[in-house]
Amino acid sequence: MATGNERSRVLEAFRAVGVIALPLKCPVLKRGVENFVTTSVKNGFQVFDCKSLRLLFVSSPATPRGIKALEVHGDFTFAASGALVHKFKRGKEVGQIGPHSGNITHMLVIGDNLFVHSNDGHVVGYDVKSSEEILRMDLAKSGVTAKASRSAAKLTAWVHPTSYLNKLLLGDEEGSLFIVNVRSGKCVHRFAPLGASVTAIAQSPAVDVLAVGLVDGRIIVRNIKFDETLFEFMQTDGAVTGFCFFTGNPPN
Repeated sequence: MATGNERSRVLEAFRAVGVIALPLKCPVLKRGVENFVTTSVKNGFQVFDCKSLRLLFVSSPATPRGIKALEVHGDFTFAASGALVHKFKRGKEVGQIGPHSGNITHMLVIGDNLFVHSNDGHVVGYDVKSSEEILRMDLAKSGVTAKASRSAAKLTAWVHPTSYLNKLLLGDEEGSLFIVNVRSGKCVHRFAPLGASVTAIAQSPAVDVLAVGLVDGRIIVRNIKFDETLFEFMQTDGAVTGFCFFTGNPPN
């Protein structure tokens, strides 16, 4: 058994990440050649160096309620807790955004803008540096509605499709997909339901092509420009919780 200076810390670092990470999206920030991952820890978050899994920052103070969404932009980390977005810089809270009209369920950073979705069906956009509100949208009035209803669809996943200026692709619990123009506040296209709740959406390296994960385990790769399915996978381990595209060499 290794002792003293011979003891390896590799397994300790990996074990720690497995213990503290909650089932939320873990944003990864690339700065130069380095990558950093942010993980939620009950009412706070921790930032790790991806290469060594060395702990860099621990947020302070703790949020009053559990964190429901995380996003990062440069030195800033945004943590959604209840109806508030807590804004941190290098682990220290520097401000709050809100309160919003409902509890926050999703956040998304696009360029220098932060988009926030609350469970009452509203989307609000902010400038990430100044925290000033730049837009507000009511999904129900925009045409993003549940089937056979005028109420807002219950958002379960969203993404900004590459090269789609001012557009968001939204997925809901009924399996529908919507393209929304955040500037005009209008739903510009609604796709046919996929038959199960949308749980994840990821942009592929190809423009117009995205993957959609469903609660029944299906992964559907679609061309949203032509509204067609390119191919479909099925995994039998339960709902799809997340995925990404990999363009490098196959791992050994």
